[in-house]
Amino acid sequence: MKIEIVYTTKSKHMKTVADEMARWVKTYAKPISDFRYDHQVDLLVIGFDDSILKDKELIHFVNSLSRTQIKNVSLVNAFNFNTKKMQKMISLCQRNDLPLLREQYTFKAKRQKGLLDQDIIDGARLYIEDMVNIVRNYY
Repeated sequence: MKIEIVYTTKSKHMKTVADEMARWVKTYAKPISDFRYDHQVDLLVIGFDDSILKDKELIHFVNSLSRTQIKNVSLVNAFNFNTKKMQKMISLCQRNDLPLLREQYTFKAKRQKGLLDQDIIDGARLYIEDMVNIVRNYY
């Protein structure tokens, strides 16, 4: 099973969470700019936060994905005030006809860069484990 975990480079918290998720499934997290479009992916996890309302890198990345290349997409969002960006990302994935998994992972991040509670890390590990099991057993 090919699993890719990517995150936006402008995100303050996603690199830490993505690294922990990747370690759990024995892969590496990487910035969106390092994603290779020339191979098939069974599960693509996209991490982002709401620090920048219009993240052109993230929008361009999602618009360049195709259903033939990506079998399942999952979203992970860190928010400070509200989850509007998650709703916009879900809508963007649906407009592009991407195979978006039902469950998404959202957590409230603190304002300090890099400071995350252990509960957030544990929740991310549990989330990725569940998504891998769903893809492996049902899709």
